[in-house]
Amino acid sequence: MIKKYLYITLLGLFSTITAIATPYCDIRKFSIADGLAANTISDIKQGKDKLMWFATWNGLSYYDGYSFHTFRDDPDGVSVLSTNRILSIQPTAANNVWCITQDRKLYLYDTHLCQFLKSSNQIKEKFNVDFRADHIYDIRGGNTWITSTNSDYLLRTNDTDVLDIELIRVGQKGLKSGKVYYIYGDKKHREWILTDKGTTIYGKKFSTAVPYKWIREVGEYVFLATENGKVVVVDEKNQTTTVPLPKGITHINELKNTGYQLLLATNLGVVIYNPRTFKSEIINIQSPSQPLAEVQKLYVDDYGMVWAFTNGMGVTLVNPKTNEKRWLFADQPDPVDRTSSSKFFITQDENHTLWVIPNQGTFSYYDRKTGQLVPYLLRSNSSGNFRIPMIEKFCLTDQAVLWITGIHDLTLIGFKNHHYTLNKLNSGESEVRAITALANGNQLYGHKNGCIMVTDIHYNKLGYFSPSGNITSEQVPFSPAGIYCLFVDTNNRLWIGTQGDGLYLFTGGKYYHFLCDPNNPASLPNNKIYDVKSDRQGRIWIATYGGGIALANIQADNSIHFTSIKNGLAWDKNLFHKTRRITCTNDGVILVGTTDGLITFSDNFKDPRKIKFYKTFSIENDSTSLKVNDVNFILEHSSGKIFICELGGILEQIKSTNLLQDNLNVAYMKNYSLNEGLVLSMIEDNQGYIWVIRESSIDKFDTKTGQLSAFGPNDFDYNMSFTVARPYHDPSTNNITVGTPMGALTFNPGTLKKSTYQPRIIFTTLHYNGEPEQHPILHSEKVIIPANKRNLTISFASLDYTRKYQTKYLYRLDGFTPEGEWINNGSSNIIGFNHIRHGKYILKVKATNSHGIWSKYIAELPIEVRPTFWESIWGRIALMLILMAIVGAIFYTYNQRQRENLSHDISVMKNEFFSDASHRLRTPLTLIGGPVSQVLANEPGLTKQSRELLQIVERNAKEMLEMINKMLKFDNNSNFYVNGGFDEVNPNDEQENELLEGQIDDQNVLHYLEEKQKEQQIEENRIEEHQIEKGDMQKEITILVVEDNNDLRKYLYTILNDSYNVLLAENGKAGLVVARKNTPDFILTDVTMPVMDGITMIHHLKQDLALKNIPIVVLSAKASAEDQLKGFEEGIDGYLTKPFSVNYLLGRIEAVLNKRRAIQTDVLQRLKAAGDQDAIAALRILPTSANKEQATAPVNAEEVKERDKAFMSVQINDALIENILNYVLDNISSPEMKIDDIADAMGMSRSVLYNRIKTSVGMTPVDFVRHIRIMKASELLRDTDDTLTAIAFNLGFSDPKYFSKVFKKEMGVVPTEYRERTRKV
Repeated sequence: MIKKYLYITLLGLFSTITAIATPYCDIRKFSIADGLAANTISDIKQGKDKLMWFATWNGLSYYDGYSFHTFRDDPDGVSVLSTNRILSIQPTAANNVWCITQDRKLYLYDTHLCQFLKSSNQIKEKFNVDFRADHIYDIRGGNTWITSTNSDYLLRTNDTDVLDIELIRVGQKGLKSGKVYYIYGDKKHREWILTDKGTTIYGKKFSTAVPYKWIREVGEYVFLATENGKVVVVDEKNQTTTVPLPKGITHINELKNTGYQLLLATNLGVVIYNPRTFKSEIINIQSPSQPLAEVQKLYVDDYGMVWAFTNGMGVTLVNPKTNEKRWLFADQPDPVDRTSSSKFFITQDENHTLWVIPNQGTFSYYDRKTGQLVPYLLRSNSSGNFRIPMIEKFCLTDQAVLWITGIHDLTLIGFKNHHYTLNKLNSGESEVRAITALANGNQLYGHKNGCIMVTDIHYNKLGYFSPSGNITSEQVPFSPAGIYCLFVDTNNRLWIGTQGDGLYLFTGGKYYHFLCDPNNPASLPNNKIYDVKSDRQGRIWIATYGGGIALANIQADNSIHFTSIKNGLAWDKNLFHKTRRITCTNDGVILVGTTDGLITFSDNFKDPRKIKFYKTFSIENDSTSLKVNDVNFILEHSSGKIFICELGGILEQIKSTNLLQDNLNVAYMKNYSLNEGLVLSMIEDNQGYIWVIRESSIDKFDTKTGQLSAFGPNDFDYNMSFTVARPYHDPSTNNITVGTPMGALTFNPGTLKKSTYQPRIIFTTLHYNGEPEQHPILHSEKVIIPANKRNLTISFASLDYTRKYQTKYLYRLDGFTPEGEWINNGSSNIIGFNHIRHGKYILKVKATNSHGIWSKYIAELPIEVRPTFWESIWGRIALMLILMAIVGAIFYTYNQRQRENLSHDISVMKNEFFSDASHRLRTPLTLIGGPVSQVLANEPGLTKQSRELLQIVERNAKEMLEMINKMLKFDNNSNFYVNGGFDEVNPNDEQENELLEGQIDDQNVLHYLEEKQKEQQIEENRIEEHQIEKGDMQKEITILVVEDNNDLRKYLYTILNDSYNVLLAENGKAGLVVARKNTPDFILTDVTMPVMDGITMIHHLKQDLALKNIPIVVLSAKASAEDQLKGFEEGIDGYLTKPFSVNYLLGRIEAVLNKRRAIQTDVLQRLKAAGDQDAIAALRILPTSANKEQATAPVNAEEVKERDKAFMSVQINDALIENILNYVLDNISSPEMKIDDIADAMGMSRSVLYNRIKTSVGMTPVDFVRHIRIMKASELLRDTDDTLTAIAFNLGFSDPKYFSKVFKKEMGVVPTEYRERTRKV
């Protein structure tokens, strides 16, 4: 047993241990570098609003927990203060601050107006008195009293009304003297004024000439004491009664009380007076170490113990119940480390720890277990680790945070208790990477430097585990490599895993060392051991970082045969080699965390080589998969839930009930914040809570409610961080031990408590974007935002003066944020507003304390955003008027333009009408005048009356024609001129000119009739030829003509029908229907058409997978570059403009078709070249003779080694064809694969699929699939020794004979002959 040998050299060693519940000070030092006004502090006070105020030699500062803010006179600003050197301050009940400057002038800093008020000047103006302030008393009831340096006056003010000032002269209102000892306000709102010549209650008929110096309120009574030993008690009716004191008391220095008992610091010691029995007793505090009897100061702690200070050394602790006393003293060994005080210093923190500086001693705390003072070195945790030699002034806040100032600078002390044990190395620091406990309760801590520390059950250090198996006091490393794993199995064998030094086993008093041997398959797979665990059968599993997992098969001689990936374990050969943690569940499932994901498998096996491993890893865009693959830790909760964490991820829970499957479903724990760093490990305590170890915190997680409590710098040392060591839980004590860079830290979950402090929230500053300065707002009743400054930020603070580790904020803006909704601002104490709308709002903020507990207080800030002129009522009226004027102007301008346009349009229409009418009337007039003239010239037998009538017709026809010619002459758009376009008449054209003047010639009529007859004959011939051509044989190429002009459409049909099948459509929509129905080989289209234009039709065609490859040529009268560019952007193959040459049109069509035919041929040739030389037989586009020639040619095997899928997909620049290839190759072994299956997989109909394949490769789908199968068959015949039957079945042929038949038909040779030819080559 290892226990026997661990105690062989057991030594009593000095233990560097931080005891449980040890007081601790978190110390921060501030100076002008941190924003403080000056390093010399005159006074420190906390206001009623919990804001900290500091009087300095260079102004007034406050601290809100984030930063310092200073108020003072600037050289370039308005002068308010007579000097920036402030001697003393006193916050009031109204949260204002009274200030006394070096020259004794009085000022009030008004936090509502955020400015200084010259109170001394106001007093001068009101009372004609040059008041010099001496001391300020802010008493209960909301009043402030201020004494003067000359003792002639007292000043009384009301805190709620800063202008309500009352100046009391000596002799007025019972005031007997201006030399004041003390001013006190009791619970009954009586204001006591104690002076050197008597005591007065302001506003009451109580006055005495006895110079009482001390006052103490005990219950319903007020005790007054003189300096020379006289004490009286005053009741509710202001009646006085003398208190009997022991003889010999001649001097009283202070009054205190413990409950109802009155304590007096006297020249004889501590006097305790019991008002119930009217008896007094003296406790003499003299001792050999402290011979003085006179007590100068008393302090009563939370336990009712009395601390008495004299002018002698140390301090005396008195128990008023037993009258026991004890003299106490503490000092630092080195006087340089001593912290002394200029006056008596004693205080307590929120943990009821008493801190004191005994006379001539150092800063100490009282250990109530030992009854002794323990010196504490005050050293700042800030940069520099400055010591604090002297305390001149101090202030304890309501949070029990201590502010002190010495010779220079300002120090904040946060009092805490260490509820943990920290075991450190004797020398140096090295992080703890492994923790375990032996059967006897002793714990082992493995360090990164190779040391293994041993402690007893009470965490007292016993020594270090040496390589020989003994415990030695000397800090010696056990291994040259870091200790990354410690594990004790059920047989009490100790397993030690190292970072690079392999695995150690201690058993039977001996240790065995195992390393990775590349020549030995049964050795460790890697020397980096990160974890060791045992399963339900007691088998030992090893997690290596680089070799996967290994199963340790322990032999009788303690040698180990490791089963791993090296000798048959079915572990992944490429991934999951870097394993971190192993977890064995109660159900027999083993989970392994690796850098590549999670592995699960069952421990129910006989042969480890047959283990089935299941893999879970991160899947992109899958919210149910792991967030990150690097699994760092796995924990099985007592409820059966499995939790995992990853480096770079966060905490997750496995939701799958069956762990033996791939890709388990996990759920991300959304209430976890990333701000505390990575989740390193987890451990469950006796209550079922999971303690999650993170980089900078330890979080308590309730699996039932999902609630989370984080414990960080405010609970441990400020610089504390944690490591990835597997935590250890002691069920007997519920203690948890975790690793840190400084040592092993042990804590009890029950001792970690959250602070219940309720911080106030205060608004601090307002900053307008673009301005250099911030504006203080503090207690401003309202913030008014100018209309031109709507981009701003508002700062606020939770007045918790410990480190704001978990401080969070919520806010809402009443008037904008929906009712009941709060906006999460995280840890930021700044809210930014951009272009906030005008109106009235209330900004509300609530916050947590530094432990994340929400405060009951809510800060409210009314905000009024001023409108711009245009947002005001007058601006809206002006805007309305301007808008109406603009609309009126637009309406007027529009009407004017409409009138002008209408007038112009009417003029154009009249011109067009007359021009068109004139042109149309010329031919009928010619047809009227010509025959009449011919009749008059050739028919002599006309009667006189008939001739006259015909002459009338001829004359009026000429006049009418002349009038029409004149109309055409004056038409602005007409190119017709009555003189033929010349200025002078040519004599040779006299006859023509006469005709132009309107003479009617018979030849015009004859010419017109002849032309009409010819046109009719041509149309009849065309129709007859078209009917004859209908009987012609079917053409190979089909062309779709889309043209809205009927005559041009017929003309195009005439010139194309000789060579092609022609389909006609009258517009783009009809053309799209015809194209989808008939799938033409070529499309000729116009652009400008009704219903749907040509460009839109082309766009739809190119979006259709079945029609996108059809070549398209545009024939249009629109000949601009922009029109042509628009067509080419849609993917057309050519653009012809009207008018056009028939030969050129036919040539362009033939060129496009030839190019398309060449592309198809080239594709098939590339398929042949990349696949197999004998595949030419499958190319239907080539002649059969060529196929046979190619079939007998020798095959070059070097040219056909590329796989069928690769060569096809890279040669065809078509995504659909590539998808078809992929589908066919994936299902090539299935004889049930049909063309309909391919069409369904591609998401299209069978006809569309047919057209796409036929257009791209020139094959039918059946031929294309058969060709792919034959290509695959040729590869298998060439590269494998598989039988023909096996190849046939693998390629989806149900009959080997049919396969041979198809192969010979496709390749020209039978499969056996093809294999012989290719292998000979």
